[in-house]
Amino acid sequence: MSMSDQDKTPEHSVVKKDVSPKPYAESDESPSPKKARLDDKRDDSGLNDEQGEDVPTKSKKERQEEERQKMQVLVSNFTEEQLNRYEMYRRAAFPKASIKRLMQCMTGNAVPQNVIIAMSGIAKVFVGEVVEEALDVMKQWGETGPIQPKHLREAVRNLKKTQSITQSTKYKKQLFHS
Repeated sequence: MSMSDQDKTPEHSVVKKDVSPKPYAESDESPSPKKARLDDKRDDSGLNDEQGEDVPTKSKKERQEEERQKMQVLVSNFTEEQLNRYEMYRRAAFPKASIKRLMQCMTGNAVPQNVIIAMSGIAKVFVGEVVEEALDVMKQWGETGPIQPKHLREAVRNLKKTQSITQSTKYKKQLFHS
């Protein structure tokens, strides 16, 4: 480069060569099997392959925010009865002291707090399944009104038939000893 060429271009401007990776369609070479496998793994991780551009997956915080917004929309469209039922569901919980006492009695050991919380959640889900089945039983029998013990007993029988509930004989009370 001569001195006159240097004077024409400003010192602060730099000509950069385009080094961005080209998609396979534009490049002369086809992807190797190893590159194809890596690209397949990237597609499974949530990157957008439709337009051939990489869109990173959402962060945990973004997903939680999105879920919260979806839940807000859902709750805002509830009827009065549905809203009352949802509020009762959210407030309902098994007393942790009772769950702890029951689990310690069953295992004979001290039970950590996180296990107690998990078990109370599992118990809440179980009760929900039994109540749903009891409502189905009421519908099958053509009855209306509140759930009665006969509906709950039939619901538990149905759940045992479908093996949604496993029967434990280890802790079953024996009424008569032989």
